[in-house]
Amino acid sequence: MAKSKVYFLNKHMTYTFRRVATPVFIATLIFFALSVLPLSAGDVPQIEPAKIRLSIAPGSSKTGTIKIYNLSADPKSIKAYFEDWVYLPVCDGTKDFRPAGTTELSAASWITFSPSECTVPAYGKQIVNYTVKVPPDAKGGHYAVLFFEGFINEPNEDEKGVSVNVAVRVASLFYIEPEGTVSRKLKIDDLKVSKEKNKFNISASLSNIGNVDINTKGTFFIIDRKGMVYARGEFNEVYTFPGDSAIISAAWSEPLPQGKYDLIMTIDISKALEGSGIAKPAAITKEAAIEIGEDGQVLVEELK
Repeated sequence: MAKSKVYFLNKHMTYTFRRVATPVFIATLIFFALSVLPLSAGDVPQIEPAKIRLSIAPGSSKTGTIKIYNLSADPKSIKAYFEDWVYLPVCDGTKDFRPAGTTELSAASWITFSPSECTVPAYGKQIVNYTVKVPPDAKGGHYAVLFFEGFINEPNEDEKGVSVNVAVRVASLFYIEPEGTVSRKLKIDDLKVSKEKNKFNISASLSNIGNVDINTKGTFFIIDRKGMVYARGEFNEVYTFPGDSAIISAAWSEPLPQGKYDLIMTIDISKALEGSGIAKPAAITKEAAIEIGEDGQVLVEELK
């Protein structure tokens, strides 16, 4: 008898389960998002690159390669196939995978690749060639994920004498931007600042009103009217597709005496473009006035 086994490699790992054609076991599918994870026995193939972001003129195409590395002493049979992906509503980077061509922003039909099946020799590598052809009328960001699936051989039995067979998939994420049609726009509103015991909390709503994915990294600082800095900090990162909304938040414990202050927020909307060669838009800066009352209450003006 056989059963599934789950590998928890780090807190950012996304994993799913599915039953494969062979009825004697359930495969555990593991997806490594955006980076190659350290592996102990080299059982899981490594992919390079794990993230492919391309800017291509509508009606044009680009080609590239993906390398599959087998770090084990056994040959690995690999099959490749496309799926779609989206960010989950929490907007913390967690992804949901769906059948190819079923999401509004799918790029799966734009991409061809070869080979779709291969055997990677022990301690060897396999080159997969791909071509991305953008339709003439395409606008805004489109996305897909190319999975590479194989099996980890685990001949040992567990304490109950049950053998374990594990199927693993690693992937390259595709981000395709039709050149000249991309709009990176973020709306920031609903600013809130509150005090809870000896801590101040700050939050704001972000809405992706453009037509491409946006990954943010933000900071803030608070100064008095003389320019003295009283507090500074960082917001949580947010990952969005067009139409998504999320909350950024931060906190600080430095005291704010009674008086008036300026809150300055800087939101970097180009974090997703790092290393892509695509021109980065300027960061968004927002300001608001904060007044601390005699009893410690917080009054906040609208962002500007």
